[in-house]
Amino acid sequence: MKITALIVVLLAGLALAAPPSQLGHLNQELIPVGVSLEDVICSQPFVFANLVNGVGFSQPNSWMIADDFTYAVDGYIDNIEIWAIYASASCTGFNIQLRSDSGSGPGAIVQSTTSGTPYHENTGLSQWGYAIWYTEVAPTDNITFTGGTKYWFAMQTTGGAGAHYWLCTSQTWADQTYFSQDNGGSWITSQAAWGEAYEQFMILSGAETSLTRDSWGAIKSLF
Repeated sequence: MKITALIVVLLAGLALAAPPSQLGHLNQELIPVGVSLEDVICSQPFVFANLVNGVGFSQPNSWMIADDFTYAVDGYIDNIEIWAIYASASCTGFNIQLRSDSGSGPGAIVQSTTSGTPYHENTGLSQWGYAIWYTEVAPTDNITFTGGTKYWFAMQTTGGAGAHYWLCTSQTWADQTYFSQDNGGSWITSQAAWGEAYEQFMILSGAETSLTRDSWGAIKSLF
């Protein structure tokens, strides 16, 4: 009877245990990939061979992920593409932040917004026993930025049961991913959080808003 009671207690403890903040580092060979597309502000596209981990960014766990980008001229982001694993059910929205660079990671919030309803598509791939999903979503408000300035793009999922994990590769394009366990109140590097330097698979698209000398001349010639 005591043994049965002990087993029940242990199982109850496992059921209440918090989900891990990562899925587990994969030792895959990194294959650098670059994509150049019109109106793409930040191109860090998913390649399965480059997948090394999935890191937590679900709001119920107070997790948030930030990755940096810099674009040459002023512009805005109106479309977001990521690749993720949704352990139980896909998210129904996102909290999105644009943050300044503190010199040692994400700084003050420059802009904060939510998202519309995401579009989720099963890629047909899987890892860690879960399906890999492609997610495309539009922010509720366009995310505007100043050219030549380093920013941190931060996101966390809202809605949907279970833990959610944003897929990543080894540090490739710029600075490494930062992780927050308190909804963006404080940040640590992915190296400090999980022992590896990561960057997120993401494509941020939008448009430029700056007028160059050549484009202004072209506009004047129309009048």
